[in-house]
Amino acid sequence: MASWRSMDRAPQDGRWIVAIDRHEPDTRAVIRWDPTRFGDARPWHVASCGHSYAADAFTDWQPFPDCPPSADTDQSAT
Repeated sequence: MASWRSMDRAPQDGRWIVAIDRHEPDTRAVIRWDPTRFGDARPWHVASCGHSYAADAFTDWQPFPDCPPSADTDQSAT
């Protein structure tokens, strides 16, 4: 898995990322930057619901890991 990166370097192009707040261990989410969805006050939007977070709600992020190979790919290699 990739190492954690500072949120000031998080992508703001709409792709989903994993984010945490190292000061509040329960604050973690799969989010994406979308300031136009509900206005600029809470631009980080959660994948699983309509909840959103302020721009400074998280301290670190990382991209999703690569998907594991599918069963079909594994069988075709033999």
